Amino acid sequence: MTQIYVCRKCRKRYSLEEFRQSHFCRDCGTYLTARTVTSTSHSRRTATTRAETEESASGDQWLPKGYEVREGQVKFIEEAAKALENRQVFVGSAPCGIGKSLASLLSVLPRLGENKLLISFRTRSQLHIFLKELKGLEQPPLTVSFFSKQDMCPLRMKTGGSYFDFLEECRRLKENCETGTKPFCQFYWNMTKKKRQAEELALDCARKILDPKEAVQRMAKSGFCAYEALKRVLGKVQIFLGTYNYTFNPPVRKALLQSWGVDLSDVYLIVDEAHNIPAFARELLSDRMAPNTVENALKETENFEHKNLGEVQDYLNVLDKNIFPQIQKGLGNLNLKLLDPQDVADRFLEWSGASSEEAAETLHEYGESVRERRQELGSDKIFSYAHRVGDFMENFFQRVGKQYVHLIRKDWGDRVYLEVKSLDGREITDPVLRQARGSIVMSGFLSPPKVYRDLILRSPKDVYLREFDSPFPAENRLILAAGDVSSRFEKRTDSMLKKWAEYVEAISAANEGNMAVFFTSYNLMDSILSHIDVDRRMIVEKRRTKRSEVMDNLSGSRRNVLFGVMGGKFSEGMDYPNNLLTCVVTVGLPYATWSVYQRALISYFDSQFPGRGRDYAYLTPAIFRLVQACGRVHRSAEDKGCIVMLDERITRPDIRQLLPSYYQKEMRIVANSMECGENIADFWETHRKL
Repeated sequence: MTQIYVCRKCRKRYSLEEFRQSHFCRDCGTYLTARTVTSTSHSRRTATTRAETEESASGDQWLPKGYEVREGQVKFIEEAAKALENRQVFVGSAPCGIGKSLASLLSVLPRLGENKLLISFRTRSQLHIFLKELKGLEQPPLTVSFFSKQDMCPLRMKTGGSYFDFLEECRRLKENCETGTKPFCQFYWNMTKKKRQAEELALDCARKILDPKEAVQRMAKSGFCAYEALKRVLGKVQIFLGTYNYTFNPPVRKALLQSWGVDLSDVYLIVDEAHNIPAFARELLSDRMAPNTVENALKETENFEHKNLGEVQDYLNVLDKNIFPQIQKGLGNLNLKLLDPQDVADRFLEWSGASSEEAAETLHEYGESVRERRQELGSDKIFSYAHRVGDFMENFFQRVGKQYVHLIRKDWGDRVYLEVKSLDGREITDPVLRQARGSIVMSGFLSPPKVYRDLILRSPKDVYLREFDSPFPAENRLILAAGDVSSRFEKRTDSMLKKWAEYVEAISAANEGNMAVFFTSYNLMDSILSHIDVDRRMIVEKRRTKRSEVMDNLSGSRRNVLFGVMGGKFSEGMDYPNNLLTCVVTVGLPYATWSVYQRALISYFDSQFPGRGRDYAYLTPAIFRLVQACGRVHRSAEDKGCIVMLDERITRPDIRQLLPSYYQKEMRIVANSMECGENIADFWETHRKL
């Protein structure tokens, strides 16, 4: 048996040695696929026949009919597959246009066998990209995707309470089905009576790779609950798609794996939009509580008796009348202040006569009795505020050590919160990514990849890092950085504001098509807008600005300028198709607001990664927000446009090296607004001549 490589378009054959030199046909540039022939002495006709009919183990049998694999996808597949083969965690930065969703699938599917594939994402738009790629495969496996249980409920229950209330009400209605008690869930009742029909319909949804909304509509039309029916057939399904909670939230993941009938070691992982993972994991380990939670718990005690009612009321009153007011007084005019949890625990002990652990246990016991009583009364709201206070006290006083900070915070609406925040989510992410059979962690931008590796994994051992260049033609983009403006606070003078305005005006005059200008904050945007005078319709982002309105305005004319903020809804996760934007301007470096929490995060990362704390906690997130905003221009290989970054710090070596590699290669530094405008005018003049 001999392995050869065949061009799917012109059928020319290549040897293994030739394939290693280039994975593409020398004549037509098509990606080569592997075929097996019984003997090298066979005639060309026999070999060609076998090449046309036999399947390969390299993944090409999964490809959609007529699909030509892109060069960037080939590189991604080769390197991700190599990492999986060597039991390494693959961490890849793959810019828009690589085709990373399909490439990641083609890296895993040929080796899937009897194992399972879990695809994890943050946003629903990313889910639909994967579903589209899966539907296009030559041999799509059975696939199920979930939103939350409440989102998939055919009753559309609106309890007006918490998610916990919904889960309890769902459980009660299901139990009533078993006992024949009203009220009950008709959809679940039908499943118990028509189990085979429900499961066959669920499997058909899996075969057709329906999204959760489509599955709910189809199952509900036949009288069944999609969530429960799909969960029952998971054992027969190879691929599951769900939000990060299904992968990284321990109890949710445990329930999924039990329904699936597998261990994590039998599951391959694809984690997309991975730049969100560190913050997501930290949030899973964090908690916060406002005074109104305690006030609602006190109201609860007026309605439900218990043997420990007096103690419960004492503990809640200490929190309400002593702890919160004293801590809030110490906050003064600040919005954020560090707390010593031991000091708070000592105060609680002094005023209540009980330790925080005793109080939390008593509150939990009382809260459980409230839940039980509400269930007996048939209440829609099962949630107990006293139990929630117990949860928070347990988290606040037990989550201690250098990887946690304790805070009192005042938000923009003057609401006050007690918080315990995690500084390190690796205890959540590392075991999952290491214990899985293989893990692909990817995003459109993870630069430099080693930073994100360090933030999700405890050791660099057995990790494969790869940063891919943009596949889009370099001649279709112009990347400029201004060398004479800066958003450093001490330089934000009136003359600097006017300089920025001059840049925006010069760019507006030279650019062809719609443009967007993204600032570091609303305050900076408002300060500069008063200096700007352009011959375009000005669309200014407000907190309630709707995306649909902005898209309608941009689609109706090519003489618009959108003003927004980096990290906002128009600079991240927003697609501008068909070259709707031809220029993005960023004003300043979007650092996080400087605070005691930010200092604590930097200090902690310095202890974990000596000398790199500021880079990991402060600089890298700012660069991410910057590049996300700049990425709104080029969404396809045909898109043409300009990227202009107005902050001289971007040109410095220590910051420049954190930019994507193609930014570093192509970026030009301009000395003033006139030179900037001339570069943009020349760019468009060149493209008019092509």
